[in-house]
Amino acid sequence: MSNPYNGLSHASRISTGVKGLDELMEGGLIPGRVYLIVGPPGSGKTTLSFQFLIHGAKIGEKGLYVSLIDRPDEVVQDIARYEPSIFAYIKSWKIMLYDLGAVLWKETTKVPTWRSVLSRIRDIAEDENVDRLVIDPLSAIEFSVSNPAEKRAELARFIRGLEGLNVTTYLVAEMTDLNKYTAEHYLASGVIMLHNFMYNYRMIRAIQILKMRGTRHDTNLKKIEFTYNGIVVFNKSPFED
Repeated sequence: MSNPYNGLSHASRISTGVKGLDELMEGGLIPGRVYLIVGPPGSGKTTLSFQFLIHGAKIGEKGLYVSLIDRPDEVVQDIARYEPSIFAYIKSWKIMLYDLGAVLWKETTKVPTWRSVLSRIRDIAEDENVDRLVIDPLSAIEFSVSNPAEKRAELARFIRGLEGLNVTTYLVAEMTDLNKYTAEHYLASGVIMLHNFMYNYRMIRAIQILKMRGTRHDTNLKKIEFTYNGIVVFNKSPFED
């Protein structure tokens, strides 16, 4: 019987840029797909996302960071604490920063819609031949419909539109209730969850690959540490010393 996972070799994958993470999912991400990065505040979502963009820049790929709430320059200042070279990548246009929230809210007082965000992103991604894309945060985009079925269809169109760009994409989203799943969890090709919680009077930080289509992956909680080189993943339980 043939192995359905043999169709994509490690060489066909792209690295997340996070030490220890690729090994948990057959060598990395399947290019051109949309991945959801979720977790509570302060869990490392933006750091994980910039490690993804920085690794791409190091190997000659072009990345685009689309901010819908925070000022991108302030985010970069935080990231530069562990990766000062990010300024060089921004200056050389290997990593582009797009404050889309400011652009859209200048045009209207309404929260940006999926259609307006996709239209703007498509233009710049195609014009600049972007390879890696981060949209942060997903929660800043508003549905133009209230019916649950129509909402799911609208989100599906948005994700399919991103996949049509042939760009590997991270969608960053807040998630305070880690047991409550929403439509984007089902529609994205992969879901990487970051955790931080108190256990026996100490803060536990962990990562979990909840879903990764076309990939064998470990679904258990894995220990992570914030180091001077960014997030590092360890192939062991976060409850181990």
